[in-house]
This record gives sequence, C-alpha cells and structure tokens, in this order.
Amino acid sequence: MDTCNVLLDRGLQLFSGSGGLNDQLAALSLNPPLPPVGSILKLSSPIDVYEKSASVKYPTATIYCERLRNTQAEKFRVFSGVASLVLAIRVSGERAETVESQLNSYVEAACQVLDAARGSWTDMGTYTGAYDVKFQAMRPGGKQFIKAAHIEFEIQISR
Repeated sequence: MDTCNVLLDRGLQLFSGSGGLNDQLAALSLNPPLPPVGSILKLSSPIDVYEKSASVKYPTATIYCERLRNTQAEKFRVFSGVASLVLAIRVSGERAETVESQLNSYVEAACQVLDAARGSWTDMGTYTGAYDVKFQAMRPGGKQFIKAAHIEFEIQISR
C-alpha cells in the first residue's frame, strides 16, 4: 500500500471537493470576495519548477507528503507512526498589502477545512486536528509580489 499517495489523494479530495478550500473561502463572506483557488495540485516539487512546464492559475495550493516516521508506537504493526503533510498556498498581486491580506484569508479557509476534517482519513490514518502555519517572506515575482504559507499537519498511521 502506497501510504503517501493514499493520504495525499484524501487530502486533495478534502481541499478541492465540496466543503473544501473554495467553499470555505466563500463562507468567509469577504467584501470584495476573493477569487477562488485556481489550482489545487498534488505536487512535491517547488511550484516554480512546475510553472515552467505547465500553466498555473493563481492563487494556487499544492499538497505533498513531507515526511513519514515509523515510530513503531504499536508493536507488530507494519507501519505505526506519523505522516507529515503540507498544504502550500501561494498568492500573487500588484500590491504588497493586498497580497498579505489575501493570503491570510486563504490560510483561514484552509484551516477551516482541516478543522472540519478531524477523525478518520482512511482505513489506516487519523487526523487529530493539530496544524502549524508558517508564513514565508514576500518576494517579487515578475511584475507582481508573491507570498506563500505552508500549513503542516500530521496523520497518525496504523497499518
């Protein structure tokens, strides 16, 4: 069983499906409303590399598995530990203060998705509800600014 891909498929389904990132963003009732996330991808390479080979619509989100730790918390299991997943959100815009504000709203929407996703993710994994948000420094990107946030969360695995 491919642990990472099973968990990433479930994460992609949660963030892109009904009640996902764009639905939660709409529920924030922002005025003016923010554009929906244009691309939600299962991608472990930096988005900069992917942009060179395909068109990416901003704002964008990528989900990837950063780490698997088999801690053998449950003896005699094939895998008993933690999968560390990351949802990276990138926003671009012409004004730095607008980009900052927009990113905060997209992060809030993503955290609401995670809050609603507590419990069993698959027959082998459970999400407890904890996450850690790391904001990256703003940088120029062409004629605009780009800012990103990484939301890290762990799935407890037992199989």
